[in-house]
Amino acid sequence: MSIYSGKCDLKDHIAGYGGWFNSERKLVKIGDPNVNVYYSDEMLDFIAFKAKTGGVIHQHKRLKVDLFNQNFIAKKCDQFKIIEHKKKVSDKRSKCGYREIISYTYSYYGKEYTLKEINKRGVFITVDIHFDTLLDLIPYYPYIVTSACCDENKETVYISSKSYVDEEYEKHLQNGWESKIYEYYKKELQNHYREVVLTWFNPSGREVKEEAIFNSDRKAILSQNIDKNFPVEWYFDGPTKPHWTSPKIIDSNVIEISKDDYDYYLGNWVKVKYVIEKPYDLVLS
Repeated sequence: MSIYSGKCDLKDHIAGYGGWFNSERKLVKIGDPNVNVYYSDEMLDFIAFKAKTGGVIHQHKRLKVDLFNQNFIAKKCDQFKIIEHKKKVSDKRSKCGYREIISYTYSYYGKEYTLKEINKRGVFITVDIHFDTLLDLIPYYPYIVTSACCDENKETVYISSKSYVDEEYEKHLQNGWESKIYEYYKKELQNHYREVVLTWFNPSGREVKEEAIFNSDRKAILSQNIDKNFPVEWYFDGPTKPHWTSPKIIDSNVIEISKDDYDYYLGNWVKVKYVIEKPYDLVLS
């Protein structure tokens, strides 16, 4: 059970993605008869999970339909169709003697509904949650994994629309009980942010500035490997120069400048600021 919800949640789901270790900090396999307790490294788990999911997880959200959002819902749910109905009614104010009234019904998984009928059940759309660093994913640790499918190279993960902690808290309030467990799990997650920041997001002593020379492919090789927990940014000794976007990290020490910045704004010789990747020490839990 996860310490962030009391349930098997997203944090439990990604545990071990980066490998399992024994108490001697050696990589082992699940089921090893010589291992009594398994440990994993949170950052290694995150890196492997991000690689498999492409840095995106998904949610199903239940929406009510109206005239303002129906086209949006149709784009987000391929099982939802808008059916337009046109009706001509007599109107002496019109030159042609009639006017056209447009109304809608809706098809959802092959069955037709009126607006009132469809909103009794609601329509589910899929929304994407993109994450780049571990700090982006931590808020979703207490969410339940509602479905997941994978092969050796890719995984698709759906999580609940609310965290289990929030869902239970709202149920308890509805039943006349203000649970203090809610505060406990929230505090555990908040404390974990502090631990993660101090462990992996402290750039002190690793910030460098250097000149990047971009080749005809708009790529530059830096002298040190980049800590990808931090962005690479342009650095200007004087006033900030106009530019289109920040450099993009391509590889461990390779960055790319946008075509607009290369052609029109900054050219091929620009100073950058980044954080050097530090030697990795396992942080097992």
